[in-house]
Amino acid sequence: MRRLFLILLALSLAGCASQPDDQPFTPVEPGGPRVYSADAASNPVGVIPAATLRDTQRNKDIELSIEYPTRGGPSPLIVWSHGFGGSSRGYVGLSSYWAANGYVVIKPTHADTGRPLTEAADLGASQTPADWRNRVADMRVILDSLDRLEQQYPELQGKIDRERIGVGGHSYGAQTAMLLAGARAGGEAFADPRIDAVIAMSPQGPTPALGLTTESWRDVRGPILYMTGSLDQGADESQGPEWRRQAFELSPAGDKWFVSIEGARHMSFSGRLADLTTEDLRTPPQPIPERDRTTGRTVQRDPRQRSTQPLFLRERGVFGMIRTTSLAFWDAYVRKETSGREYLDRLQGRTDVEAATK
Repeated sequence: MRRLFLILLALSLAGCASQPDDQPFTPVEPGGPRVYSADAASNPVGVIPAATLRDTQRNKDIELSIEYPTRGGPSPLIVWSHGFGGSSRGYVGLSSYWAANGYVVIKPTHADTGRPLTEAADLGASQTPADWRNRVADMRVILDSLDRLEQQYPELQGKIDRERIGVGGHSYGAQTAMLLAGARAGGEAFADPRIDAVIAMSPQGPTPALGLTTESWRDVRGPILYMTGSLDQGADESQGPEWRRQAFELSPAGDKWFVSIEGARHMSFSGRLADLTTEDLRTPPQPIPERDRTTGRTVQRDPRQRSTQPLFLRERGVFGMIRTTSLAFWDAYVRKETSGREYLDRLQGRTDVEAATK
């Protein structure tokens, strides 16, 4: 992962050398509405891979990774929360893509970084209310400290738009994002009015051990996108896509979106092909799994009735859909651009995506 950050840094520096920083950010199609593509935009990106922010109230340092457009500014801000055991150095496939498309992206490392996956299988047993409060506090400290970050890292001066802010997260990070959107855990409110929109990838449904009940989402008022996949399985059979959909169903109407991508696994949202085994990559083309809309179960269609492709190519296509859908949502509700909303509206006509809004 460190090597990947160095590569990104080298590319961004090369871009800075050939393109003046005062050049305006441009969408994929200059002079027109954004054209959504899973490929990275050509706009150069700067990277601060190991920034540090001091939280004097909790007497701790928060490690951050920051990616930002080197051209123009100020640019909208996205603050991203990693899954259990992750760190600020993950999700580069998402953060670099968003930055290349005109967003400053800040990713904190939470206290659970490096914790074993055996604990992730039962978050309720390993995490307490103090743990999820600390995650929320990490995110809030960032929002409270934007002036300080610009002072500590001069390359950020004039880059961050305080009036356009998105927050997102994956898995345990999705809970962190949902709490900031207005969801309650253990009856406690964490909503932050500075946030314009939220994306929750692989969100939890009601989970008493994490303080989430059927009443937890009733105060989620702002725009939020809940994303999952037909293969997005949790710790047991009860934690499948339909369980994750409950976060959407239990939220009040008003700019709420649900998107389930055919074939997306839990770790598809990280963009890491490394999560596929060598055997996975060597296997011949297999029928693409498909979710039965009636039963909610994942089934394998007869290969003669369903197109096949190597698993790594399917994963690449799935991640491309995750990237473009998330970018369109940020554009629609953080930038307030019509092109983003038009893209989201078209999702409801696709066969490889289940999309709903209310």
